Amino acid sequence: MPSTFATSRRHFNAMGGALALTALAPCAWADNNTFPSKQIRIVVPFSPGGPTDLMARAIGKIMSTNLGQPVIIDNKPGGGGVIGMSEVKHQPADGYTLVFPSILAVTNPALMPGYPFDTLRDFAPLTVVGFVPHAVVVRTDFPAPDLQALVATAKAKPDGLSYGSSGNGTSAHLGAALFAKRAGMRATHVPYRGAGPAVQDLLGGQIQFMFLDMSSALPFIQAGKLRALAVATATRFEGLPAVRTVAEQGYPGFEVHGWYGLLLKAGTPAAVTQRLYAEVKRALDTKEVRDLFKAQGIAPGGMPPEQFTTLVRNDLAMWKRTVEELHITLQ
Repeated sequence: MPSTFATSRRHFNAMGGALALTALAPCAWADNNTFPSKQIRIVVPFSPGGPTDLMARAIGKIMSTNLGQPVIIDNKPGGGGVIGMSEVKHQPADGYTLVFPSILAVTNPALMPGYPFDTLRDFAPLTVVGFVPHAVVVRTDFPAPDLQALVATAKAKPDGLSYGSSGNGTSAHLGAALFAKRAGMRATHVPYRGAGPAVQDLLGGQIQFMFLDMSSALPFIQAGKLRALAVATATRFEGLPAVRTVAEQGYPGFEVHGWYGLLLKAGTPAAVTQRLYAEVKRALDTKEVRDLFKAQGIAPGGMPPEQFTTLVRNDLAMWKRTVEELHITLQ
């Protein structure tokens, strides 16, 4: 999975630097000394209880202590993240309101005609909080020990197999659709309103497989209710070291990653951005957060804003190509 990072500063002589700062960026100087002077709000565009909410509350608690101001979590679900992102787009660019979307921030622009945002024009990427790998999972009694057997089973059925996801346009949906095309197998997508209902139907036999995010999959795998056939990451997942990657099973170069990251309103002063980044990174480096994330199958992020911006730009292009290849659109 992706990771890593850095930043640079301009040098000023004592008097010339002060004059330049006063003339060119007076608000940044003030913000650097006074931020934060009130509560900070992290808008989570999903319902409480999911991985995004869990991560936001974990880092928000530590940030609040270190910043000396409340950091509140504001859940605004709906519209595939659009409602929450719209909330932040219409706030001042002062760093007091952040949005915490998933990879939908880069898949939705490719999927939705008339998507209301330009992710890199309207927002400023701050950092990835967590990377969530996906596992290809089936019921424990499903007659396929690996991906090749899954593909053979699908090809032996006139209608193929059915797979679920937590919703149209999610990385789980697109990852499974992309795999089915690469493998030459027929597979029918069944979207659900969240991972929970999808897993229940998988356990009940209504669908046959899923590309399931590890934070949702791991408890069921550990409880012996689901079996992982593969992980869709570039390298094996630390928590399931015996499970081979999709690439290792005959599909070289195949990788689907999910991330959850913090975005600011575009135009937020650089000093404020750097202060927020430092505090998020500080929270992510604590043993408390790392242990919590590990138990949930989440790899902590922490890349600086410029590297996250590059990741967002690359993912926007990659998912656009993927959506065009799969001929998928969301109306």
